[in-house]
Amino acid sequence: MKRLILILILVFSFQVQIKADDIRDFQIEGMSIGDTFLDFMNKNQVIKEINNKDYSFYYDDDFVSISAWEIRDQFKIYNDVGVILKLNDEQYKIYGLEGTLYMDKKSKIEECYKKQNAITKDIQNSLNFDSNGDTWFVEKKKLQKHQLSAKYTDFNLPQGGTVRTICYEIKPGIKKFSDLNLLYVVVNSAEFMNYLKN
Repeated sequence: MKRLILILILVFSFQVQIKADDIRDFQIEGMSIGDTFLDFMNKNQVIKEINNKDYSFYYDDDFVSISAWEIRDQFKIYNDVGVILKLNDEQYKIYGLEGTLYMDKKSKIEECYKKQNAITKDIQNSLNFDSNGDTWFVEKKKLQKHQLSAKYTDFNLPQGGTVRTICYEIKPGIKKFSDLNLLYVVVNSAEFMNYLKN
């Protein structure tokens, strides 16, 4: 049974009842690392999303990030959830999760930072080890053309895997359907993080 739901409610009164140090303890919309995505979306929907070249993102021929948009009516917190799957895995095991919150249209990036800080504090309080997380900004020259800034806070878990929060400040009018600042809560398995590093 899962011991912790990551970010039950995005308010300052969030209380975590137990401590966590295993990546599988964290959930986004009821999903955890190691679950089969078939428990949440049927196989035909999953295949359709994997083949959706407009919205899926491929990591060579190894992993793919797809949207759980088709089941968004079940979400209680996030506007969308990205799911990292290994290609050619018929069990569709989850290797990473990306909860996405769209900021209000006219909100400034400071509003995103405020929510990010609250979520980061909740993550810090839930961990079974002392960590303030590693906070950093992406260098301007490394940003994508539609991004004005990107602020990360990472928590690397002792047993492997990473929990991170990200605020993206978006430049309006550059990318279709992407004029809103974005807040992500990301949970990545040790295997997927090692893949990204290598």
